[in-house]
Amino acid sequence: MANLDTWIDRINSNDSLTQAQKQRLRQQARDLANNKGRLNADDRAAMNASMQQAEKAYNQLHPGLEGNNSGGGGGGGGEDGEDGTITTTACHLAIGPPRDGYRWEGAVIKNADGTISNTCRQVPIEEEEDEPEDTSARDANRRMARDEFRAVLEGMGFTTAFGFTQAEIDSLFSSVESWIGDGWADGYDGGEKLLMKFRTSDQTKAIYQKRFGGMAELASRGMAISEGEYINLERSYRNVMSNYGLPSTYYDTFDDYARLIGAGLSVNEVEQRVVAAKQAMNPLVAAELKQYYNVGDGDLTAYMLGLTDENGLKLASARNQEEIRQRGRLGQIGAAAERAGFSMDRSYAERLAGTSIGQTIDPFQMETLAQLEGTFDRSRRIADRETTLAGIDRETYDQRDALAAAFGDQQATLASEKRAKRERARFAGSGGASSGSLSVQRNF
Repeated sequence: MANLDTWIDRINSNDSLTQAQKQRLRQQARDLANNKGRLNADDRAAMNASMQQAEKAYNQLHPGLEGNNSGGGGGGGGEDGEDGTITTTACHLAIGPPRDGYRWEGAVIKNADGTISNTCRQVPIEEEEDEPEDTSARDANRRMARDEFRAVLEGMGFTTAFGFTQAEIDSLFSSVESWIGDGWADGYDGGEKLLMKFRTSDQTKAIYQKRFGGMAELASRGMAISEGEYINLERSYRNVMSNYGLPSTYYDTFDDYARLIGAGLSVNEVEQRVVAAKQAMNPLVAAELKQYYNVGDGDLTAYMLGLTDENGLKLASARNQEEIRQRGRLGQIGAAAERAGFSMDRSYAERLAGTSIGQTIDPFQMETLAQLEGTFDRSRRIADRETTLAGIDRETYDQRDALAAAFGDQQATLASEKRAKRERARFAGSGGASSGSLSVQRNF
C-alpha cells in the first residue's frame, strides 16, 4: 500500500469524491496505520477496496500517472474479473464515465517494490480492433465505375488530341478519383449520374463549359441540346469537312466546333460554308476577297468558314450565313470579271450582285463559278462589239455595261439596244448605196 501521506494528499485533491467519502477514507487509512496487523481479513479487504476506489478516481483525473500507484492486492468487494483484474463495469461504477474517446479497462500491474495492484485505466477507443469489413464488392464496383468514367470522358473528347492540356486531363481524372474515394460512385448505375456531377461540381464545371463551349451561346439564342446531340453535330461537321478535303486542322479540337455550334448552324449550313471556302481557294476569287474586304494574308479558308475576322483573329461567334453568302458572291463575280478582262471594284460587284439575276448567284454551289465564267465570256464579246458601235456613234461607253445588261440592268440593256438599232439603220442606208456595197462585198 502507498505511503499514508501520499494517500491523504490524493484524497484531498480528488474532487470526484464527496467530503464524507474523503473523511471516511482518511480515517480508514489512519486506522490501518495505527492498528497495523490487528485487522481481520474482511476489514482488510474492505480497506483495500476503498483505497483502490480512491486510486481509480485519482487516475481518472490524472491519467498520466496511471500504473504508478500500488493498491492492496486481492481486488475489492466482487469488483474483480475472472483473471483478477477489475471489470470495466466496476471501474465505471466506482469512478464514473471515462473521458470522451476513451473507455475503462481493468488492469493488474506490478509495482516497483514487487507488489501487485489492481487498477483502472483509460484506453483510447480507437485502440480497439474492429472486425475487418469485407470491402471486396464495394472495391469491385468502384473499379468498374472508374473504368467506365474514364471511357465516358475520353469518348466525350477529354483528351490531349482534342485540344486539352495534360494538366487539364490530370485535374479532371483527379476529381473523378476523389468522388469515387468519397463513395459517390457506390451503387453507380449509368452515365447520366456522372454527367450531372460533371456539370455541377465546382471541381469540373470550368472544364465542362470549355468542352461544350457552344452550349452557352445556344442558350442565349433560346436553344438547347444535350451533350450527345452536341457530339453528334461535331461528328457530322467533321465528316463534311473531311469529305471536301479540308485539312484536319479545321476540325481537330473542341474549339473548332464550339463557334459553329454556338451559331446554331445545321450540318447543311456548315457544308455550304465549306463549299464557299473551297471556291475561295481559287487564286482569282482569293484576290478579289482580299481586295474587297481587306483580308490579310492569313487563313482565307477559316475566314470563309466564318471563324476569323479580316486580320485572322478568331471570332467569339461564327459569322452569320448571309454574310458568308454575300462575300462569296462578290468574290466570285469579281473573279469571273477579272478572268474575262473586266475591271471590277467592290462597288460595281455589289451593283451586279444586287440585281435580280445577281441574287441567284449561289457561292454555296460548286458549279456557280463555272457558270459565271460562261456568262462573263459572252459579255466580253458583247462588250467588244458595243465598244466599236459606241466609237462610231462617238459615245462614251463603259464595257462593264455589257455585264450590267447581262445581269438584267434595264438602263444598260436599253443603251445597247439603241446602239444596235442605229447600226442596223446604217447598214440599211438611204438610196441603197450601203446595201449595194454590201452586196458586192458579199459576192466577193
